[in-house]
Amino acid sequence: MRRLLPLVTAAALVASPATAAAGGTTGQPVELGTIPIGANSRMVVFTPDQRTVYVANGGSNTVSVVDPARREEVATIPVGTFPYGIAFDRPGRHAYVSNRDSDDVSVIDTARRTVVKTIPVGDAPRLAALRPDGREVWVSSTGSDAVYVIDTRTQSVTHTIPVGDAPRGIHFTSGGRNAWVANSDADTVSVVDTATYKATHTIPVGDEPRGVLITPDNRTAYISNTIAGTVSVVDVRTRAVTATIPVGQKPRGITLAAGGRIAYVVNAGDGTKPGKVVTFDTRTNKVLGEVPVGLDAHWSAPGPGHHYVLVTNSGSNTLSVITLARH
Repeated sequence: MRRLLPLVTAAALVASPATAAAGGTTGQPVELGTIPIGANSRMVVFTPDQRTVYVANGGSNTVSVVDPARREEVATIPVGTFPYGIAFDRPGRHAYVSNRDSDDVSVIDTARRTVVKTIPVGDAPRLAALRPDGREVWVSSTGSDAVYVIDTRTQSVTHTIPVGDAPRGIHFTSGGRNAWVANSDADTVSVVDTATYKATHTIPVGDEPRGVLITPDNRTAYISNTIAGTVSVVDVRTRAVTATIPVGQKPRGITLAAGGRIAYVVNAGDGTKPGKVVTFDTRTNKVLGEVPVGLDAHWSAPGPGHHYVLVTNSGSNTLSVITLARH
């Protein structure tokens, strides 16, 4: 059985000052251990204080609450049918869980760890994201080809935004002026103006885009293309694809490592063999390394300071703890 190292060790490996002997972090990812969770997990998200992790378990109709320091599940919360996406309000008092098969969003009181409200949305809601000003949670609806906007004060839908076919990942630019939405069946990304709640641009990318990551400086967007097995690199200002990076089979989640010079990409694989986490250099777009994880790996979330990431393994019912090796 794999020996589990404390997460403080993972942080120390990456955060400790580089020396001539030890050197800095490499691009090679390593798996430090795994955490058991519910069945057929999808999105994983840290609470705003980064002390706790919530995981949507589609196969269990639950949300796992995980203590990352103790590396164990500490609570299980029943929600709707096939929970998929999760977003927190800014204070972390409520979690919004999009339930794909019951076409609604469960609102969890995080102090009581119970559902306090259910909000109907469109057909097959998938991923969720908090607008940077904290006023709204946006939920993609693959069956309705739209994004539903939920006011975090009233906990009600205020806008429905038509986008491309089967939207999935959503990411806001820093400051929240725009939201980028990956349209998986249209092979495009919609750029939505958050002031007008209208899509203003459509960007062709690879086959079946799912994940979206925009760098904190608002210069570059990375789009994971699941069927193409690539990541599209997009200039945020010109909205042009500047590079395409082959990363492996069925990429989904994308996360930056500390410093932003290395990106992690989660590849599901074919479901019969372990998935992989691949890293690439964000300056050169060169693939640097890979590490096997669990079966049917899906989404990822960065830990405190981006010193490690958690990866959901849908086929293994686990979270993988991933960091970067050192010289």
